[in-house]
Amino acid sequence: MKREYFHLLLALASVSFVACNSSDNSVVKPQEKIVEKLPQPFRFQKAIEVAPGLTFDVLSWGRGGADSVGAFTIFRSDSTHARYSSTESELDGKITDAWNMDMDSDGSPEIFIQSAEKDQTLKMYVYEFNNSGDPRKINFPKLTDKTKKLYRGHDSVYVKDGKLRREFPLYNEGDADNKPGGGKKVVEYDLRGNEFDIHEIESDQDGNKKN
Repeated sequence: MKREYFHLLLALASVSFVACNSSDNSVVKPQEKIVEKLPQPFRFQKAIEVAPGLTFDVLSWGRGGADSVGAFTIFRSDSTHARYSSTESELDGKITDAWNMDMDSDGSPEIFIQSAEKDQTLKMYVYEFNNSGDPRKINFPKLTDKTKKLYRGHDSVYVKDGKLRREFPLYNEGDADNKPGGGKKVVEYDLRGNEFDIHEIESDQDGNKKN
């Protein structure tokens, strides 16, 4: 679809947006109210106010029987300077949340879009926007091959001390999906020069950090 068409659809959707501000020092990312009932073909809608007059609206959509694939658009509204733009991408899974950060403290906000695929594995989309509104996609790191063998999704994502963390159960071979037997894994992400640094924190079966 053309970009103008999505702006028209967005204007016609009589749904209230919910704005939020992120805090780099928050222990757990605040859970914001997310609109659940949207007119077709829309599935997710959230407004993220980065600064007075600067708001990013995240919107996902898709028609058809498969609800685990679709697309999303990030609408950037800079009402102070009367500048408006949008960024689109294909989407795997369902968006579960979206928020902003400035992990590398360069003054350019990063918009994080978190989705869960059909098998409950995590998919993350990250875009950084400069002062002119130009987007830069930042690739989210993959797990190591060793961790992938024990990973089945069910991630918890939060922010601690300005860094992004994800925590998930580990599964041994033969474990039932509702009975992981390998403990927990905590992975910490930092952003430097538009690239993520990744640090895996080992946990034992009781969730205690290993030294």
